[in-house]
Amino acid sequence: MKPRARFARWGWLATTFALVIALLATAWASQRGAERASDTLVRGQSDVLMEAFREYMRARPGIPAAATLDSFVTERVDAGVRYVALRLPSPDTVIEAGVSVGGAPSREGGGRRGPPGPRFVGDRVRMEGPIPFCASPPCTGRPTGPPVSAVLELEPVVAEALTAGARRTLFVASIVAAALLAAALMFWRLSVLREREQSRVEQERRLASLGEMSAVLAHEIRNPLASLKGNAQLLAERLAGDEPDHRKAERIVSEAKRLESLITDLLEFARPGTLDRVPADPNALLRAAIDEVGAEAFVLRFAEAAPWPMDAAHVLRALTNLLRNARQASPPDRPSEVGLAVRDGALVFTVHDFGPGIAAGDESRIFEPFYTTRTTGTGLGLAVARRIAELHDGTVTASNHPEGGAVFELAIPKR
Repeated sequence: MKPRARFARWGWLATTFALVIALLATAWASQRGAERASDTLVRGQSDVLMEAFREYMRARPGIPAAATLDSFVTERVDAGVRYVALRLPSPDTVIEAGVSVGGAPSREGGGRRGPPGPRFVGDRVRMEGPIPFCASPPCTGRPTGPPVSAVLELEPVVAEALTAGARRTLFVASIVAAALLAAALMFWRLSVLREREQSRVEQERRLASLGEMSAVLAHEIRNPLASLKGNAQLLAERLAGDEPDHRKAERIVSEAKRLESLITDLLEFARPGTLDRVPADPNALLRAAIDEVGAEAFVLRFAEAAPWPMDAAHVLRALTNLLRNARQASPPDRPSEVGLAVRDGALVFTVHDFGPGIAAGDESRIFEPFYTTRTTGTGLGLAVARRIAELHDGTVTASNHPEGGAVFELAIPKR
């Protein structure tokens, strides 16, 4: 992916994260502000209603009846008033209206103010304080009697509505933020998948072009090469073994065989993806591949497996390439280990060599056509093995073994 496109993708994701954080921070700050405003509103509402109760009692001198207090509660029920009460000092009498959660006013509250400000009792706000009182009418000017202890309980409906709205805003903001974040991650994931798909399509296009070119070159080279090798073999047979020309002829034959191997790999790599999958004996197939590369270079560690549906000729070619690669990597005195197992519904061939292992970052690159770390070789062996595995809907993987060397696994699913 181009750096500009990658920057745009990550920039878009970072912008979405910033928007989510800003949205949540704004909603949280709004809730905190609503809670602080709610406290102020509760105090103000309590003071206003207590003062309204005082004015109500000044306008009705004398000892009030319970019906008078009940009228006050009824008139202000929408404002949240749920209970009012008066404690008369003489005689010690409590007059109340509504239902209380904090009890009647205390006896000590008649001549002095109780704890400053409102306090919460359950889900209500309770105000307790003195009210000037006229013991008997007419009451003009200043009250004639001592203050009486009064209690007012209210539900802070306005404050609760304010905080409830702020909580709903925070909840909705959280849902929107989660949706934005999920959408951002989904689109980011889709963009990554699209990038991988584009890379895969581009790689397949390059490989297809390479395969077509390889097939053309291989066919053009094969016939002249066969003629060259045949004549060199005839020449080598006619010359004495100790003559310099005989060694030169043998060298020509050897190099011609190497070129034939390269052409075979090219044709195998460029061959159309068609298979003839029939049940084949994987044990016999593995032994045949080992015998072709050199049985002395391998140790067999496998369990018997039942016949498996596959194109035996293709799989034999892939196994031969993997085994040849292992033999070239391992030292002469340390044979590679070969295994066979059925795992997770797939037939798995394992080849463990004891060479230097795979360089970091080359686990996938070594399967690319013409990539090799050796001074000799075409770099097509592992690429052909991977192509054969993909034709079987399988995989070829490479990794370093904890005990040293590299491990290659060729997995062929049943279908």
